[in-house]
Amino acid sequence: MIRRDLSIGRWRVEFYFAPDGYDTDELLDRLYDLGASASTMREALSLMESGRPNTGFTFPNPYEYEAMVVIGPTTSGAEFQDTLVHEVHHLAVAIADELGVDLEGETPAYIAGDSARDLADVICTLGCRCG
Repeated sequence: MIRRDLSIGRWRVEFYFAPDGYDTDELLDRLYDLGASASTMREALSLMESGRPNTGFTFPNPYEYEAMVVIGPTTSGAEFQDTLVHEVHHLAVAIADELGVDLEGETPAYIAGDSARDLADVICTLGCRCG
């Protein structure tokens, strides 16, 4: 698994990329540490154990200004990018909602764009695979 930590304003965001499979123990431990409920942890475990490619999940904790974004195995570079954009959207909405800003305004777009810029090395590696 590849991990990248980003600071987005006052938020600390952990990105996990699991091109070869989820490390369920590590991810469940982090969810627990971030304050995820038992039902959220069960949902995440079910997703990770399902074996379905092109999936991921995002868990924000607006009380602690922390979040994690997880991207699982994907079937192609295009599917990787699709999954990443989907999960970064969830992240941007959570942060913008906590800030009380207009979800149609520039703030969520900057959150997504800044995240993509800061993850460029991973995006170039995993998002440019053929297949």
